[in-house]
Amino acid sequence: MANSPLQKKPTSSRESIKSTPGQPSVTSDRAPSSPAAPSNVLQLQRAAGNRAAQASVKQLQNDGAAAAGGSQAVASWLKAEAAKDKKTELFSFYESLSPMQQKMVTHLCSGGTGSSSLAKAKKHITGFTGRSVDWDKFSTIIRTVKGKNAKNYNEDTDRDYVTYATTAAAASVGASSSTAAGVSTSQDLITGAANEGALGAVKDIGPAAAMLSGVTAGMQIYNATQNHDESLSTHDKAQNIGAEGFAGTADLARFSAQSVVNTQTYMGAAVSTAATAAAGAAGVVGGAAYLAGGVAGVYTHGKREKNLKNLEKEAEGKDAELNLAANIGGSTQAINKKKSAATALKGAAMIVGGGLLLASAATPVGWLLLGVAGAIGGIAAIYKFYKKRTRKEEIVDRFLGVDKKVAELQAADPKAKPDKSALRNGLLQQNGFNSVGQCYSQIITDLAHTIYKKGVLDSDPQYVTLLNNIGLKPDGKKKTPKVDLIAKKLHT
Repeated sequence: MANSPLQKKPTSSRESIKSTPGQPSVTSDRAPSSPAAPSNVLQLQRAAGNRAAQASVKQLQNDGAAAAGGSQAVASWLKAEAAKDKKTELFSFYESLSPMQQKMVTHLCSGGTGSSSLAKAKKHITGFTGRSVDWDKFSTIIRTVKGKNAKNYNEDTDRDYVTYATTAAAASVGASSSTAAGVSTSQDLITGAANEGALGAVKDIGPAAAMLSGVTAGMQIYNATQNHDESLSTHDKAQNIGAEGFAGTADLARFSAQSVVNTQTYMGAAVSTAATAAAGAAGVVGGAAYLAGGVAGVYTHGKREKNLKNLEKEAEGKDAELNLAANIGGSTQAINKKKSAATALKGAAMIVGGGLLLASAATPVGWLLLGVAGAIGGIAAIYKFYKKRTRKEEIVDRFLGVDKKVAELQAADPKAKPDKSALRNGLLQQNGFNSVGQCYSQIITDLAHTIYKKGVLDSDPQYVTLLNNIGLKPDGKKKTPKVDLIAKKLHT
């Protein structure tokens, strides 16, 4: 057996062992012909990871000691900038961290690689102009180091900004174009000659209105596909498919037909009866979808709002997180109920306007009503966007206890007139936030994680009720919906 090929060759007394990915290799003393057992390998790998972690800690401990441009210099510079920018209380949050956490902050402010330096910090943590500290970024860093999940699940994306911009522009331009078309047609019917000013407006605005409206309809269809999820309730799925997807497709057909009419008007040619009829038919079909979706939305969101108000009362004094989540969810349903009412009104205007175009291409009222419908849709979208932003302050004030603080100051001095905005700003900074938006985002994120754990994983009946009334169907086996969707539905 001495020459058997199965016999292992004696190894040297020192052999390099590969560590876990991303960690340095280690060297181990081993006896000849004694291969390490799997448990020993794991122990050595763990030791490699510990040594790497210890090396990182050692780097942080020595980070500011070598030169004036290290961690201490970064901290001193940030403190001076905080005093200059009236962020002293925000910097106090940083000072409340442990010495090691403070060094982690200055390290991240310097880019998170290599040693901390003042030069790197001034490049990494400053704003677009490079002249002042980006306090939003600083706030995110200090809260993350503190152990908070600072992810913003409802942060507006490029897709959202495109939708906001095109919706507002299409609503205003489209309404102007349709109104001008109505005036021009009315003048033509009454006097035999179209109003030149109105006709000029149709020629100038019409093509742009059709294009913007087409883009808006396209974005609506795209958003409907992106927002679909199996965890949505039956109503919310129907809203995505019908009131958003199908109605958006009908809108796209209507705007395509309207662009033909606008082009013919611009060229001075006779307006095609077929194109006008196509626009009318698409208006009726799309209007029916909007009307049905809007009416269903008013009923469903109204019912959910009532259920969440009851849940908020049940949780008062017992479960602060459930109480706050039910309050925010109820507010969201109230906003959606009003938007649904506007959607129903938009659908009704489209049905009547489209029907008039089908009945008689000569009447201007059909175009006017379609323009009104577009304006209603735009106003409803802008209203929802506005309300979501303004209620952030209300939620944050409740979370921070701003009103309670105001009452305490007034009780101590009846003549006092506390500056609510200044109090809010101070409380925000004391809690590590630079803005109302950041605090609101953190509230939603924390609540979403709690709802996921208690409602999805633990199937707590009250949290399941909460999920159902923000339009979600929890499934403990599939562990859905996920945190990001919960955060989105709680907010929108």
